[in-house]
Amino acid sequence: MPDEPEHRSPALAELRRRLDEARARDRLDQGQLATRAGLSRGTVSKALSPRGDVPSVNTVTALARVLRLPVGELLELRRDAEEETSGRWGDPSGPGRPIGQWEPHDLEVHPAGPRTNTPGVGGVRALPAYVRRPHDQALADAVAAAAAGRSGIVVLVGTSSTGKTRACWQAVQPLAEKGWRLWHPFDPTRAEAALEDLHRVGPRTVVWLNEAQHYLGDREFGERIAAAVHHLLIDEQRGPVLVLGTLWPEYAHDYTALPAPVQGRSPQSGTGTAGRPHGECPRHVRHGGPGRRGGPGRPRRRPAGRRPHARPGRRPDHAGSGRGT
Repeated sequence: MPDEPEHRSPALAELRRRLDEARARDRLDQGQLATRAGLSRGTVSKALSPRGDVPSVNTVTALARVLRLPVGELLELRRDAEEETSGRWGDPSGPGRPIGQWEPHDLEVHPAGPRTNTPGVGGVRALPAYVRRPHDQALADAVAAAAAGRSGIVVLVGTSSTGKTRACWQAVQPLAEKGWRLWHPFDPTRAEAALEDLHRVGPRTVVWLNEAQHYLGDREFGERIAAAVHHLLIDEQRGPVLVLGTLWPEYAHDYTALPAPVQGRSPQSGTGTAGRPHGECPRHVRHGGPGRRGGPGRPRRRPAGRRPHARPGRRPDHAGSGRGT
């Protein structure tokens, strides 16, 4: 039928052709292929059916390996199929807007040097030339993985005015060319905006959590935001997505420290305070975490001039893993 995904996507048709020909070559039925790939028979059936949606990254990878097909080529076909079936600019109903429509200063990229009113092209304030540093490679790797269909999170840790937000802005430019959106939850408050719409984030979206302590450290919503981000990263139907955040070192220390042991439970048992998985925001983030140091939102003094460093986070495999940064 004309409205079936395969009819709208030559790349999806080619992906299925290669998979099915290799299955026939190896004389495997769908049940045998499912068993060898560690997938359900339903998943394999949908992956090979002209009526099925674009298969997930994990499904394509597993099938390609069992059938001895080039994984990279098939993932590229899958990425093209997603663009063809959903439109270049993705789902316009989700939060955010195309990256190219953002002005970097609206994303809290600080002007370098004395503030001037000299506009750049089209009246937008021009940014100075960018000098790459070692952490830019970690960001570039995460962006490349996201472009290839793998969701991920990176938090750039550094003191004030060390270029964390600018580095994130430079890193996402390749995604702008691929039609990705960017969402910066900000209004009415950062935490409220994030909690309200994180469940609506769709594929090919950058979630921009600049000054991530305002999200994760919120006393009322912090744990729920952390759980929502975790769910977003492990939900294959909503990926790929890329979560980018920035933090000062003292907040990063608070959020990544193991919680104090609970009586009768060791720190290695996989749960923290009140039995919470380490993959979620620790309880102390909400109850007197960063706020211990001079009150809510007031960090302690920091030595100036330290360079930022990236802490890439792998997509958690299950609810009890994946520390977030």
